[in-house]
Amino acid sequence: MSSISSSMMDPAFAASQFQQQAQPNDMRAAAEQFEALFLQQMMAQARKSKLSEDILSNKGTETYNNLLDQERATELAKTLDLGIAEALMRQFGAAEKE
Repeated sequence: MSSISSSMMDPAFAASQFQQQAQPNDMRAAAEQFEALFLQQMMAQARKSKLSEDILSNKGTETYNNLLDQERATELAKTLDLGIAEALMRQFGAAEKE
């Protein structure tokens, strides 16, 4: 137990770590990740609505399409402005701190 620093066990230190405010850049990144998740779910639902079964469809193709959708959603969230990230930033008050 001597290897643990006494300052790390101090309740005031622990409380100060939890009271730190999120940085605007961190909030921006989280908001963009949420926007990417939204886009990924939208693409997944669109892919589920296919009218017929593909003759080459299998689990590997399904996994590939899921990963491709994830990457496309991430890139779209960076380049396409849907306004979801900005709305989240305003909701959590990060826009006024910038």
